[in-house]
Amino acid sequence: MEPSVLIPPMRTRPTRVLSAVFAAITLSACGNGASRPSGQSAQDSGSVVAVINDRSLSAQEVKAKLDEQPLFVRSRYATTEKKKEFLDNLIRFELLVQEARRQGLENDPDVKATLEKVMVQKLLRKQQEAAAAAPLDEAELRKYYDEHRSEFTKPERIRVSHLFLAAPASDSALRTRSRAEATKILADIKSKESDPLKTAFEVATTQKSQDTDSKSTGGDLGYRSREELTQAWGAAFTDAAFALQAPAEIGQVVESDKGIHLIKFQSRQAGMDQTFEQAKPRIEARLQGERRSKSMDSLLEKLKSQAKIEVKDSVLEQIQIEGAESKPGTSQPHP
Repeated sequence: MEPSVLIPPMRTRPTRVLSAVFAAITLSACGNGASRPSGQSAQDSGSVVAVINDRSLSAQEVKAKLDEQPLFVRSRYATTEKKKEFLDNLIRFELLVQEARRQGLENDPDVKATLEKVMVQKLLRKQQEAAAAAPLDEAELRKYYDEHRSEFTKPERIRVSHLFLAAPASDSALRTRSRAEATKILADIKSKESDPLKTAFEVATTQKSQDTDSKSTGGDLGYRSREELTQAWGAAFTDAAFALQAPAEIGQVVESDKGIHLIKFQSRQAGMDQTFEQAKPRIEARLQGERRSKSMDSLLEKLKSQAKIEVKDSVLEQIQIEGAESKPGTSQPHP
């Protein structure tokens, strides 16, 4: 074994010493470079750089802990003097670990609870990594794409409002009067919509529109695709609506089979048409997530089926929750 190097104590104020020790705790808690149990040999881990009582600390372990640090932190320890400071912090941490063990804190309930949480986290990570290890089959990805095309292909949609005057195509006299009335309303709206709020269209719609479904909301039809608008109001209405471009733009009088319309444009949602190759990364991420979730469900079901579990509802009911109010119909805890 190479001779141990004695490191002189750092001349720092108590607060800096504590900060250095806590930094060492953070360093030791990260990554895979956790301290080995006291007394474990370091002969198979590289040259011994320090011995703390019966705990050997190898150069490989120190390097591993340095490598865990971000590059900007790691660069601070290029010189021998800085390496000694880093090692000194690891030694301080190891001394605290040994003292904690001497005081029996390994059996402390808080320590055990923390250890259990870490173990469960590692188990979950191990299970998820195993589930995601096998690559997804191309046919499986393609099948998902074909069965969920609506997620990757969406038509362009627009949001418009309309003022509607009912006038069936079969009643030419009524259509003539309705067209004249709509022309007059349009002129009146445009004369009033010079103010910043531009609400004259909505006011006129609530007063004069004969579309009962949209009248109360100022004629707002919500976002609709070309197909949806055509089914509701016909091709002429749809062509006129999609021809509008600017927000708050009001088109000319439009005739449909159902009557006469004034249309005000609100906004537009771009369509989406992703090919399989474009959607593939998104599908892979989703299916891998589903695979990990199913793997965890399977593991838990297996563990439950192999375990002997007994739940005592009568005892569970006696557990009182601080600050919780009992809901009507629930059991009240007995005094």
